[in-house]
Amino acid sequence: MGAYERHRRLLASLARYGAGARGQDPPAPAPLPSRTDADVLRDSFRFIRSDAEDAAGDPWEVRLARRYYAQLYREYAIADLSRHRESRLGLRWRTQREVVAGKGQFSCGAVGCEERRGLASFEVPFAYCEAGRSRVALVKVRLCPKHALQLNHRKQREAEAAAGRARKRRRAGPEGEGRVARGREEERGRDASPGPSSQEVAAQGAPAPEVRGHSNPAGGDADEFAAFLEDLLPSA
Repeated sequence: MGAYERHRRLLASLARYGAGARGQDPPAPAPLPSRTDADVLRDSFRFIRSDAEDAAGDPWEVRLARRYYAQLYREYAIADLSRHRESRLGLRWRTQREVVAGKGQFSCGAVGCEERRGLASFEVPFAYCEAGRSRVALVKVRLCPKHALQLNHRKQREAEAAAGRARKRRRAGPEGEGRVARGREEERGRDASPGPSSQEVAAQGAPAPEVRGHSNPAGGDADEFAAFLEDLLPSA
């Protein structure tokens, strides 16, 4: 079974059992209960509850699907590359519809692109504001070859500029190489002069952004689940 088919099967399991990710709605409406509310309350009531106890009685496939579904919302982002020539990148989280359809995971994550061939993963910092605090999370963006070039537009320009300088040195000969080298040293001196350090900015009262990575739910099944989900959450 291919990765996309497994993706659809796991999300279908959540819909069938009505066991969406904790704190989130399931991707499809849950089936109507076959018992009354009083029956459910009597059987499942606990004075103090925990997520681990709640999940303990679920089928293995549902626990795997819940783990997978919980990771999806913060694993991949959608990219707006319309201003890539200005070295500006827009990012947003995926909607529930996009998560279920595999947008940005099995198809290109650029806005308006549905290409599924030749995708590559890029890890980029996603700066956002939450609860009045600036945060930075490392997220993955899956892009087709065309949009991957746009994402790396600045690096490509720098490489072309370096190649141009090398050609000038070859044409100018030894004397020209010395002038080019002196020019590079002057540029480095200007770049090194400076601006305020991050410590100075923090000292002036600017809140330092909180950096977050990907967090994986803890549990005894963590390693086993990771093996099953490895090809569904590609890193390359």
